[in-house]
Amino acid sequence: MKLHSAAIALIAVMASCCPSMAQSNGDILRRLEALEQSDSDLKKENAALRDEIRRMKAAAQATPAARPASPATKPPADAYAAAPSAPFYKAMPVSVPAARSWTGFYLGAHGGFAQAHTTGPQLGVDGQGGFGGVQMGLNYQILDHWIIGVEQDASFGNISGSAPMPPAGNTGTVSFRFDTLATFRERVGFTWDRVMLYETAGLALAQAKPSISVTAPFTEFVQDNRLMTGLALGGGIEVAATPNLLVKAEYLYLDFPDKNFFSNPALAGTPLDQSGAADVRMHSVRVGANWLFN
Repeated sequence: MKLHSAAIALIAVMASCCPSMAQSNGDILRRLEALEQSDSDLKKENAALRDEIRRMKAAAQATPAARPASPATKPPADAYAAAPSAPFYKAMPVSVPAARSWTGFYLGAHGGFAQAHTTGPQLGVDGQGGFGGVQMGLNYQILDHWIIGVEQDASFGNISGSAPMPPAGNTGTVSFRFDTLATFRERVGFTWDRVMLYETAGLALAQAKPSISVTAPFTEFVQDNRLMTGLALGGGIEVAATPNLLVKAEYLYLDFPDKNFFSNPALAGTPLDQSGAADVRMHSVRVGANWLFN
């Protein structure tokens, strides 16, 4: 009987150590029941072993078999290379308007008003009148804001005046008339965006036509025609209404030094002898427009 008990205990231990053998516990129990029929003491002992086997079987079924730990997932070597990179945004360049260019050749027209004072050997004559004409020039922009250039213009009008003859027993008038003016000048200006302030100076020309008209004691008329040369000096403001259309206002002072008039020897000693040097000083203002080709 002790041999049987030892055999049964061994079978129970093997069943608990090897879960795979737990599936044959039913066979073991059937064999134990067969042995119980031949020995009542063994029957009691087997009952205790039977309970122990059932408890061990229940514990074995309740405890899941340990699974081997799975190795940690290791990212591929090129995981960072394969991952999509964050979008890269390139800053758009700031659009800066281009600076206005004043460089180029231009053509235009003008109109204005002038006052003149002529000083002769015996008297002075004041005159005034309007004029109009055309101009052309060339601008060159340097150092962003400075403009240098040249301009020439021609004006046509009637700037005239008269004064009584000096009292010498004669009655009459002395007149001066200017119907043509021209200048050739440099210009230097400073500009910011659409506005330019400038100074100008150069050569001035004027076609002078003085005349003497005697009404008593006899009637006589004498006229002279001379080209006077002098200096022009002034300044102005010019505004770019569009990239090509420029409008301006300008002041010019014209100074013509002494010029000899009525130098006819045949008039010597007569009432018509008004010969001598005369100079002219003229103030003029004008407005105009230019078309810039650049």
